Amino acid sequence: MIEAFLDLRDVHNVFERARGVLEKAINTPICLPNCGRCCEHNVPSCTTIEAMNAISIITGTRKLKKAISTAEGWLLERHSSASIHEGMPEGFVSGKIKEESIAIKRSQCPFLDADKTCSIYEVRPFACRAYGVTRDASEACPRPLGRNEHQAQRIYIPAHDLRNRINYLREQWKIKKYAWIVSGLFPTVLYRAAEPEKFRKMVLDNKIASAKIIGVDYETDLMWQFEVNASRDHVSPDVVSMMSGKIPPLVLPA
Repeated sequence: MIEAFLDLRDVHNVFERARGVLEKAINTPICLPNCGRCCEHNVPSCTTIEAMNAISIITGTRKLKKAISTAEGWLLERHSSASIHEGMPEGFVSGKIKEESIAIKRSQCPFLDADKTCSIYEVRPFACRAYGVTRDASEACPRPLGRNEHQAQRIYIPAHDLRNRINYLREQWKIKKYAWIVSGLFPTVLYRAAEPEKFRKMVLDNKIASAKIIGVDYETDLMWQFEVNASRDHVSPDVVSMMSGKIPPLVLPA
């Protein structure tokens, strides 16, 4: 597991270096202070090993307790967009639960604080690190245009090697321990990794909306520009999935 954590932190560093290169190229910061626009309608996804790594980084700090409490509050909150409480789906996931899963994913991230900053910024998932760096953020990002940019197309870094690296790591994690690559909404996966017994009991007691429990593929966050372009061209999500080399969605074990 230590090796997996080191690999993850190396990828985080690559994202940060890429961000620095991009900011230098366009002569403007990627993010505006206290903005949070990209978090207002997006609950990011992640793999289990990402959540475990996040916990390991902030263990021993106040941020861990706050992150766990935030995730628990979000799981127990009654969202109008996720009204079905039928426990852990088994086998076929109904269309209604899938619809609610999409809706809850498009709600505000619970880790966005009142001052529009991210409370877990240093351990945010790949999907958050990719936004505006390896994919453009023209639709929602209010930052000023940088050098050689225009409103319809922000400059981004293709990062083919980085994408290949992440895909390679996922394949290695799948071999070492398949549970590591099981994906879900970040608050769910983080809480399950931090409090497995409490999570299991909450699921068995039917306290969590089913839409928050089902697994998702973290690449549905569109981390890479070719996925964004395909989505803008109204390409079927299934086709985008094949382009991305995704692993089929999994149900998060309780």
